[in-house]
Amino acid sequence: SSASAARVNHSNPQCPRVCSSLRSLGMFILRSLPSFRPGIAYFNDKTLYLTPTARSPAANTVRSCRGPRFANRRSVQALLPASRVSLEIVADSGFEPLPAVALEPSAEELASLVNELYAALSSGATGGMGESDGGIVFNSTQLRQGEGDPLEAAAVVLETVGLVAQRRNGLAFRLNTLGLCDSATVDLLLSSDVLVRGDDDRRRETRLASISVFLPSAESTQYAELLQPREGLGFSDVCAFVARAAEAGVDVECTTVARPDVNVAAVEKLSMGLGARSFRTRSWRG
Repeated sequence: SSASAARVNHSNPQCPRVCSSLRSLGMFILRSLPSFRPGIAYFNDKTLYLTPTARSPAANTVRSCRGPRFANRRSVQALLPASRVSLEIVADSGFEPLPAVALEPSAEELASLVNELYAALSSGATGGMGESDGGIVFNSTQLRQGEGDPLEAAAVVLETVGLVAQRRNGLAFRLNTLGLCDSATVDLLLSSDVLVRGDDDRRRETRLASISVFLPSAESTQYAELLQPREGLGFSDVCAFVARAAEAGVDVECTTVARPDVNVAAVEKLSMGLGARSFRTRSWRG
């Protein structure tokens, strides 16, 4: 079975080093799963990250907005805080871009990976994750500028959650996005049965529980300069996305970077005014 295939080989001399913590054990197991391939998932801080697409509606990314020191590090290192920078651990996590010639993952492929990982983590080898489970996040690898926004593959995201829900209960998915999409994509998202809205208590169900939207500025011109949106999309579209999702009762978080040239207080005020339930800043490394 996939669970037995993923059990740790304790005769492996590298196992004590790789499996010294639940995080490194998760990384080790992820790479051993039958459905794993480079670029579609990685495991960090007890959280599984799924990367459904390399397509993006913007030329820049969250990473490119976080300052020269952040952007100029080795790509794989730049995604981790300094306390966790270990090329060996990062390599074991699956932290890498989808190869240019590779097909994007299907919903069936991503759902299989989730099911295999949780089967392995609940086996005798690990004893399960329990309260330490960090959940599942649809994200981009962001190893290169302009790489990957899950809403570019919205149908795959929603189908993945639905397929996992057929096999497992109580898993909370989060979607990280720039929020730059057309009205048809928003309609598809908000009409989905897997998306939690309002006060609906579905903690025992597998569901898309929350959405995190990156909002680098409260000023349209600066927003365009920082992200360089494509396809005729821009500041008004992300604002409309946050407002529509919040009005529908979705748990929306907005984030920004604490850049010296950005009025963070104004971004927070805008975010909460649009209906976001929470606001968070990301570090600047100038």
